[in-house]
Amino acid sequence: MFNTAVKLSLLSNLVRSSPLRVCYNELFKANIYSSNTLRKKRRPREEKKTIIPPVINLKPKQNKTIDIWKNMSVSELSNATGIPVVALKKRDLVMRYVRDFPNETFRTDSNILYCDACDKPISTTQRFQVTQHIGTAIHIANKQRKTTTVQQFITLSSSNKSTFNSDLCTALIKSDIPLRKINNINFRQFLEKYISNNVLKIIELSQNAHMYFEPTSLIDNVSVLREIVKKCGFKSNLTSNPNTNKKSSDDHLKDAIKRPPAPYDSTISRHPVVTIMGHVDHGKTTLLDTLRNASVAKSEFGAITQHIGAFPVVLENGKKITFLDTPGHAAFATIRSRGAHVTDIVVLVVAADDGVKEQTIESIRMAKHAKVPIIVAINKIDKPTANIERCKKMLQTQGGLDLEEFGGSVQVVQISALHGTNFNDLIESILTQAEILDLRADPNPPAEGVIIESKLDNQKGKLATVLVQRGKLLNNSILVAGTAWGKVRIMMDHQNNVLQEANPSDAIQLIGWKTLPQAGQEFLQVSSDKRAREVIDYRLSKSIEQKQSEDSIYILSKLEEHNKEYQNHLAEKKKGIIFKRTRFSKVYQERQLENRKNVKDDEICLNVVIKGDVIGSVEAILDVLETYESNQCKLDIIHYGVGNVCATDIEYADTFKAIIYAFNVGSLRDAEENARQNGITIKQHNIIYKLVDDIKEEMNNCLPPVEVEDVQGEANVIQEFLINENKKKIPVAGCRCTSGTLKKAALFKVIRDPDTVLYRGKLSSMRHLKDEVATIKANMECGIRLEDTNIRLNPGDKIVCYTLRQQQQKITWETGF
Repeated sequence: MFNTAVKLSLLSNLVRSSPLRVCYNELFKANIYSSNTLRKKRRPREEKKTIIPPVINLKPKQNKTIDIWKNMSVSELSNATGIPVVALKKRDLVMRYVRDFPNETFRTDSNILYCDACDKPISTTQRFQVTQHIGTAIHIANKQRKTTTVQQFITLSSSNKSTFNSDLCTALIKSDIPLRKINNINFRQFLEKYISNNVLKIIELSQNAHMYFEPTSLIDNVSVLREIVKKCGFKSNLTSNPNTNKKSSDDHLKDAIKRPPAPYDSTISRHPVVTIMGHVDHGKTTLLDTLRNASVAKSEFGAITQHIGAFPVVLENGKKITFLDTPGHAAFATIRSRGAHVTDIVVLVVAADDGVKEQTIESIRMAKHAKVPIIVAINKIDKPTANIERCKKMLQTQGGLDLEEFGGSVQVVQISALHGTNFNDLIESILTQAEILDLRADPNPPAEGVIIESKLDNQKGKLATVLVQRGKLLNNSILVAGTAWGKVRIMMDHQNNVLQEANPSDAIQLIGWKTLPQAGQEFLQVSSDKRAREVIDYRLSKSIEQKQSEDSIYILSKLEEHNKEYQNHLAEKKKGIIFKRTRFSKVYQERQLENRKNVKDDEICLNVVIKGDVIGSVEAILDVLETYESNQCKLDIIHYGVGNVCATDIEYADTFKAIIYAFNVGSLRDAEENARQNGITIKQHNIIYKLVDDIKEEMNNCLPPVEVEDVQGEANVIQEFLINENKKKIPVAGCRCTSGTLKKAALFKVIRDPDTVLYRGKLSSMRHLKDEVATIKANMECGIRLEDTNIRLNPGDKIVCYTLRQQQQKITWETGF
């Protein structure tokens, strides 16, 4: 009807009035497309917003409400909505498209790429995506029109060694142009066949879809979550993550715990563990010495080399008893509070001439609380003032013990630890009580036990005395105790003999700890170093959480107090009584700054600037800092406020050489740069007690070190002698070294009475017999001549040898944390 010129004129008007994409479609349908002609006629393309198509097969709106939470994963969202997650790789989609539609064609020219499958052109942006993601085999810049099948396209791309990282479907589906059927199936039906309706498809239509393209992706934006749930046809309810509680319930699996009790058939008899307790000077040490000597004599060993806290006694009949050498030790109290039985039997020593005393009653109470049987040993029966019957009555009335002779079950043995009287009766009573208790333990690894004591030995390193309570402990075993762990390098008995294994009720020394364990803590054997570190990390995190929960109680109480104060402040402000809070008023702070400028130069002072997130936090910090009352180091708060650290804070800190403490806030970029240039320290904290501890440490560093005396030895003056030298009488003190070692090169002081120091200085001479010596050991006599010859010495004066060392001072400050 119209010739070509008329058609071009009509289409030119259509270009000016209609969207460019529609114009392209009309041109294709009319089959009169001329790129050169259209390029001259058309105007520049306007930017158009991306049209998001409706969701395919979207579920109809429902009244069901599902719970959502921040950081909800795509798979969790799928479970909540009931819409499956299909994580098809985009390369697989392209290959499936090639398999099902091998003859589909893509035609290109200078400006347009369009697909016969959907009969639509693709915009410049979409064309770029398609050619970039699938390959560069199609030469779009070529003005000559080309037709390439999908199979040919794949072949060309493969020859260029391009990798298919995206699918053609993603670019083609984002269009609202109707699709026509090809071979009885259209392109949208193809997508539905392989993708169907899934969460990833819905997320693709939401904000920041590229961030949530995997099933494990976490959606941290709540608004995006609400939008996705709405498109799925549901209502949303924001709540906490229910998996958090489940995860926390499984956290205890990270800790090392004791094994459940072993069956009776799998246990063996073990020897008893006995603790000797009692009041001071009632003969506990003498009894322990007697037991040690008996053990050494019967075992044909030499003298005991050192005191280790526990030792075994091997009897003539081959039976064995382990004695704990630490009655009343903190370990006993710690284990008692946990309900663990460190000891099997308590031997309560009571002096026959002194009776029941305060510590005796305390020992009885501790044993009863731990549910440990008691054997009473009435000591010092050989003394003329001994009154055994009186002791028994006191034990029954004051101590609350039911003695055997009064119809009870508590055995009483009358002994003399000094002379060994009735020593065998005491041992027999212990063995009888052990048989009644039927002490048994599992002999198989892993081992369990308790730390008796620990110390840092100069030669052996970190050393702990432990009591094995269950299992067999072998060399190279990995142990954890509290927040300490180690690998057993060496095991030794009480006489430093190296052992290869330790059985239940054995007390041994262990070397190989990474950090020293605390006395009273349980030790458990774990499988590996990795497992030990996992247990330690878990316990440390739990201790931090406990500390934070305890601190939060204090902080919340303070916040409540400050909130009340703040509400009163607002009420008064509304009435016109006050205009500014005192602490935060400019007049107050300017007056404080003037006072800071009057600080003396020689005065030790720490200046700080406090910044917090809210007024309540700053007030809580100031309340804690106001509890500091020591004069050792002055604490000055130069400035405080709310908000991020800014340039003004840096100026304050630079003027007064202060440290800036930021609580739950950050620093502005220009402030950080200014601080680096001026050498200003900015310390950030989010826990109040750590901030206060940091301030305490800085104040300790401000204090100068002090000289501390380390006593090397002591001597008593026996007699003063006067010798003639250059027609002068020079006093010389005849002394006996009572403890330690006297070193001539060290410093000496002469003490008369408890509080009178006659002399401090060096010696002029120190002789043993007629020889000048450098050192005098304990129980040796010597002659000492002071540099000051005017000092006269009397018998009974004490001469102390000491050295001086520098020690860092620490401030005295009870913060309440």
